Amino acid sequence: HRGAYAIATACVENNLNVAVAGIPKTIDNDLAYIDRSFGFVSAVEAAQAGIRTAKTEATCNIPNGIGIIKLMGRSAGFLAAYAALGSGDVDLV
Repeated sequence: HRGAYAIATACVENNLNVAVAGIPKTIDNDLAYIDRSFGFVSAVEAAQAGIRTAKTEATCNIPNGIGIIKLMGRSAGFLAAYAALGSGDVDLV
């Protein structure tokens, strides 16, 4: 919001009739009023690739191995939930 505000202020100071809209970008998909935020789908795909890799590493050396994945996110956990539900290889989130 600071960047959009700075641009809008500069436009007003220069008597420019410009509309400024700030579009937030977050991969957490925790913004109200939108279905999906920018980058969420590709972040879920990358997380699922990590889950598949952890499963492969966990099961190739010992039969009942455990793979632990830590995914980033602010507070909602949508990225972890979507990646876990979409992969089918996760037992606990």
